[in-house]
Amino acid sequence: MAKVLCVLYDDPVGGYPNSYARDGIPNIDRYPGGQTAPTPKRIDFKPGELLGSVSGGLGLRKFLEGLGHTFVVTSDKEGENSVFERELLDAEIVISQPFWPAYLTAERIAKAKKLKLAITAGIGSDHVDLEAAIKHGVTVSEVTYSNSISVSEHVVMMILSLVRNYIPSYKLVIDGGWNIADCISRSYDLEAMEVGTVAAGRIGLAVLKRLKPFDVKLHYTDRHRLPEHVEEELNLTFHSNVESMVPVEGLGGSVHWPDAASDDKTDKQSAIFSTAINFILGLRWGNQELGYSIPGGPTSIETNYSELER
Repeated sequence: MAKVLCVLYDDPVGGYPNSYARDGIPNIDRYPGGQTAPTPKRIDFKPGELLGSVSGGLGLRKFLEGLGHTFVVTSDKEGENSVFERELLDAEIVISQPFWPAYLTAERIAKAKKLKLAITAGIGSDHVDLEAAIKHGVTVSEVTYSNSISVSEHVVMMILSLVRNYIPSYKLVIDGGWNIADCISRSYDLEAMEVGTVAAGRIGLAVLKRLKPFDVKLHYTDRHRLPEHVEEELNLTFHSNVESMVPVEGLGGSVHWPDAASDDKTDKQSAIFSTAINFILGLRWGNQELGYSIPGGPTSIETNYSELER
């Protein structure tokens, strides 16, 4: 029997929920493009329940333990004395999430003599040293498309929050204020703005599709150009490299930005943000600081204009 080590984020501060805002969630048979969604024979949870935290255990505990496997779930993943570090030594399978990743460095992989499989409960593998995994015969896998749409919706939400100055305005109200001028002096319509994405894969293309109804001018760059009929449908402007797209007013992507995104090359009207937790980037929106910061998460916004921060 195998030992499965699962790294998940902590339960809610108020405890694992007993009820939810919705009675269920819509059923999805296929992802955009035709790929079928997972079709397990049975599940031990109700769709819509919180599974990504420690108590949720991704809905795997009854299934794995019923087959005789050992299932260890923890949120403690940092440092040599962490639960993850200790349990990794004899684990055969490691499961973690894109935004609460268990970093499998070359050193950790070398220590995990029994490790055979590293699974991302979502998409992405930048938390795994792939060369070390190959060297030690560790298979690295993900659940393709599983949270691509979630991230694309989050990107659109953050674009609107940024342009409409929503978060500072909301904070002003929470703090007891009601100065409308302070809220709207930095609030703009997204309509007719130039918005671009670095890479137009599953997430990038989904973002472009969701932005089209806002009547914006859409741009993208990618190593592989989209089919002509997709460009025509979304009225896309293709750029052969990031540098040529930097003056665009809104830029998003899941790659580390090159020097082209530095202050001396980026238009003062440009906003730059990242859909990857590993790359928290400097944000420019006008000449003044926004006065708030949202580090981490699927879309990262940081208000330090003078530096690109990791």
